[in-house]
Amino acid sequence: MFYKTYFIKYIKKKFNLKNKKIYVSVSSGLDSMVLLDVLMKICNIPICVIHCNFKLRGNDSDKDELFIQEFCLKNNIFFKSKKFNTINSNSHFSIQMMARKFRYDWFKYLLNNSYCDYIALGHNLDDSIETFFINIIRGTGIKGLIGIKNFNKKIIRPLYFFLKKEIISYANENNIKWREDISNYDHKYLRNRIRFFLKPILDYKFYNGFKKSIKYLYDEYVCSKKHISYLYKIITIEKKIYPFLVKIDIKKLLKLYPLSTYLFKIFYKYGFNNTKNLKKILNSKSGKKIFSKKYCLIKERTTLLLVENNINFIKKNYYIHNIDTIKIPFFIYFFLSERKKKKSYTSLDFDKLIFPLKLRNCKKGDRLNKIGMKGNKKLSKYFKEKKISIVDKTNIWVLINGDKKIICIIYERFECLDKNFKITNFTKKVLNLKKQ
Repeated sequence: MFYKTYFIKYIKKKFNLKNKKIYVSVSSGLDSMVLLDVLMKICNIPICVIHCNFKLRGNDSDKDELFIQEFCLKNNIFFKSKKFNTINSNSHFSIQMMARKFRYDWFKYLLNNSYCDYIALGHNLDDSIETFFINIIRGTGIKGLIGIKNFNKKIIRPLYFFLKKEIISYANENNIKWREDISNYDHKYLRNRIRFFLKPILDYKFYNGFKKSIKYLYDEYVCSKKHISYLYKIITIEKKIYPFLVKIDIKKLLKLYPLSTYLFKIFYKYGFNNTKNLKKILNSKSGKKIFSKKYCLIKERTTLLLVENNINFIKKNYYIHNIDTIKIPFFIYFFLSERKKKKSYTSLDFDKLIFPLKLRNCKKGDRLNKIGMKGNKKLSKYFKEKKISIVDKTNIWVLINGDKKIICIIYERFECLDKNFKITNFTKKVLNLKKQ
């Protein structure tokens, strides 16, 4: 069998690489050297070789880099390498996990900052089957059973469809040289134990069945994602891009079964993976919050609010010393006159004001003697009646007189004026305010 023709035809059929600039990640091992050889024959524009040196095997790591560098010089291929200090990194992750993170962070940087269509990796079908077993042993859902994807945005794996024995045959047929990584034979790694003790008892004729199973699992995963996306729309009452806000109907959410699975799938992408905490917040009092790295979930009566962590729940106090226009925290225009301005303005009895005035967020216990209302009312009760959310409350300000009495609250405009500051027949000076 002519493996060169077989590989080239199959990869051309699966991937559109014509006129694409590709960075090929090469470790100096068998898979990546075969991948490089195949892509050199397929691509009709220059490719670039990239290499990660994690310094995990001392001189052998440097020899790997030198081996690839010499190959690239001989074949007039652009070469780019990067060294990583994996051993001394301060992290609770294993060295292998840190190496993976460093590698993919660098790939992301290259894709964002270089003229590059794809980064090609040398993973093959055997790698995907090994990943399948690793994830089963550690515990996983459908996503983990898919193994390694052959195409993920701008990361491609052209050898994904080939067995290790086919890659070895290709290398032998085309006289490809490579370097062996001795860590591939270290049985302390789970992948190697699967490779040398589990896989040998599986006949290669069963591998087609694995390929089909992984394909079916991938289809199930896609269906599941679409189903979750559909349900997400059903349970979502409101969604804003800026500032980021998602309001979710708790009653609809509680109808989903199994609840733990749905909670995980809906909120996992926002960094919430503890389903016990998610269940607790559904039955907690209003105002309860749980946090992920970037987001905050807030329980509010019958809804869950999902917001970004950088939302300002606490703001500074701002003082207004005179009636000049202020710009912070927002524009307020002041006009002093003998009579009340048109409806777009809020008008106060100027002689009842004691400067400096203060702008702050509302506090627990704040009360207002609102015009048209009998007696004082707590602002919290007013907000509840108006169904103003906890997030919206962070954008509500209270204007305070110099004697610490509340003049009015400010939301999208001035509203809820306290009757103690209203205009009367005895008012001599009127201060008109307008928020932009």
